Amino acid sequence: MSKAYDTYRKLFTSASDGVVCWWYLGTAFVEVEGFPEVPVTQAETIMAYKTETLGPDSCKISWWEIGYFRDPITGQPSETWLNPITGQRVKAPQKFEEGPAYYTVTAKSDTVVEVDLVQAQAKVRSLTVEITEADGQVQILQTEVKVRGFPRADGSLPDPDSSDASAAETQLIMFGSRAELDGGADEAQGTGAYTFRLASPPAWMGFGDRKGSSLVRGVMHKAPVNEKLNPIAWDRLKAIFPDRFEGEEIRPVWG
Repeated sequence: MSKAYDTYRKLFTSASDGVVCWWYLGTAFVEVEGFPEVPVTQAETIMAYKTETLGPDSCKISWWEIGYFRDPITGQPSETWLNPITGQRVKAPQKFEEGPAYYTVTAKSDTVVEVDLVQAQAKVRSLTVEITEADGQVQILQTEVKVRGFPRADGSLPDPDSSDASAAETQLIMFGSRAELDGGADEAQGTGAYTFRLASPPAWMGFGDRKGSSLVRGVMHKAPVNEKLNPIAWDRLKAIFPDRFEGEEIRPVWG
């Protein structure tokens, strides 16, 4: 088996078929011409990834995500946002759900893995994967260039052909131990960081024709599918999305 492909599967998901989760916590900033970067909201999400082997050198990774937004000052779920540049208080998104979407992962050589993405709420322009190693640690850098939007005030996701969508780039950076990846377990522990850039700020922020952009950056961490990595976030998501949980288990939507 390709070393790059094996590394990618074990760190991102698992060498065996099944479901894992990555927990994301990021802060969204708006960048308006003539002003410093301004924090807006924090997004806390759980993304479930289901791996299905397609052949000896390929697999399908379906993903689905639920998330909520919290006020960066109070830490409570957000309802509105005070735009400090305009002085206006606006309605802010409280939650969002996306997916299912899926990656197709294929080994191209011992050092190269190719990943394709199908995502209904985005037009994918390119996706690249770089795997590097230093000091016994492996880093996977995945860069996704798309056209898409930020959740609207009502939580819905814009159609990529709508005026609410713009050029976007997502970067996922995942770190893991080479010793663990080379061990006998089907998967390795993973932690990392992510950024999500949009060429324009969401319309709900109330900037009108002002030129600007927006950015989300934060941390991400891998966990078993029903591990309550953050119990507060788990309970909030369960209250917001009651139909996506059954008892104490999350119920992803795979289509």
